[in-house]
Amino acid sequence: MQRTALRRVAVTALALAALGGGALATAGSASALQRDGHVEAGELGLYYSPDRGGAVFDLGNSDEDFSDDQFLGTGAGAGQSVDDNTASYWNNDTYTWLVYTGTYRQGLAASLPPGYIGNATATFRHQISSAYLGN
Repeated sequence: MQRTALRRVAVTALALAALGGGALATAGSASALQRDGHVEAGELGLYYSPDRGGAVFDLGNSDEDFSDDQFLGTGAGAGQSVDDNTASYWNNDTYTWLVYTGTYRQGLAASLPPGYIGNATATFRHQISSAYLGN
């Protein structure tokens, strides 16, 4: 009898551990926006090519220096540095984003209102080096 009771306790403990571990593994998966090459609601997408073409860099938060960031995906520009390589953008956020031609809010600034989709003008094409979430 003692063996059966121990077995039940062990099985119950394993089952609870498995259930608890599964709950912990799924709890945070959808909570934070990730740089994954997919522009989701609440993100700014910077594209390597005009007309939202090629690889994309998606931001959910400000980034003051693009020199260590790369475009993601399988299209043109995948793996290339985001710094000075943006040709178009999509603000899929409810907030305005500001992009700058220099790092740390330096250089020229452009304001991208919520929902804005467009190609970078001659002044900003292949010149953007940082982006900040506005309000």
